[in-house]
Amino acid sequence: ETGQNSDLNNLLGLGYNGDNVMVNNWWNSLYNLVAQTNQILERVPGINAMDEGQKKKILGEAHFLRAWAYFYLVRLWGDVPLITASQTTSSEDFYPTRTPQEQVYTQIVNDLQAAEVSGLPMTDNTGRASLGAVKSLLAKVYLTMAGYPLNKGASHYKLAADKAAEVINSGSFQLFTTYDALHRG
Repeated sequence: ETGQNSDLNNLLGLGYNGDNVMVNNWWNSLYNLVAQTNQILERVPGINAMDEGQKKKILGEAHFLRAWAYFYLVRLWGDVPLITASQTTSSEDFYPTRTPQEQVYTQIVNDLQAAEVSGLPMTDNTGRASLGAVKSLLAKVYLTMAGYPLNKGASHYKLAADKAAEVINSGSFQLFTTYDALHRG
């Protein structure tokens, strides 16, 4: 039971709208992430005192995170504002309109492809973005694009399978031998 939490009760009862605090927080959090990654993508290339390899990795992580945020946004809300540049109150598109889903998915794929060639390690145990995460998300994006609402079909099922195979065949990941091993850490 959720007691007096009306926002949670509304979600549990499938009766909610944009006034729901939880829905509003999720929307705002995703767009905060988009805003932060846009600033990184604009400002990091101009840092002269930074190692080029490190700069590429940071930009790759930012592309991954922006793609991740837009992937959630487009699946939850459909057509959403696509913001790929830093915003100020004087920005021309400070109140952007909704962008068709196909364009949002194109941006997601472009961001993930940029992250793929950024020199990220295949795995990373620190919680940072890794090439394995990038390729796995790209496989999931292609799989989603293959079905409703874009209905890209067989070509995108193939892209998803090929990208997933890259992760599987990398040799960097393995399943636990038993269910028990999962919980032994």
